Amino acid sequence: MRLITVRTIAVATLCALAGIGTAVTLVKVGTAPEVPPGAEASHGTLTGQVTDVATGIALENAVILLEDAGIGAVTNRNGRFMIANVSAGRHTVTIKNLGYADQEQEVTVVGGLPTVADLEMRMEVIKLEDLVISVVLPGRR
Repeated sequence: MRLITVRTIAVATLCALAGIGTAVTLVKVGTAPEVPPGAEASHGTLTGQVTDVATGIALENAVILLEDAGIGAVTNRNGRFMIANVSAGRHTVTIKNLGYADQEQEVTVVGGLPTVADLEMRMEVIKLEDLVISVVLPGRR
């Protein structure tokens, strides 16, 4: 398997050009800080499920970010996620998924306990720039 890195502002245009029906966004976020022994009460776990607000269908590959903590997760095929070692307190959770409007939600993580945040996303039309595809037959210009 080869890793291909592409940088573009218009991900939808890139996907259309490549002929890909589904795009996957890879997000690199920092790792959670190591929790020193005895400090478990100052950290908790954030879990939940991401679904489509209109249909209730679980959304796979949605990106969940706690930007202030520099950590995140990606939902599994059942729309579930888990982020461990989240510092106790209020955090803004950002949810991103291709074809859906980005969402933000405030959550309060309690140290030593799991916090459940079930999140919903609303579909959003992706606007593309004009795309022209030309085909040149062999032997013709």
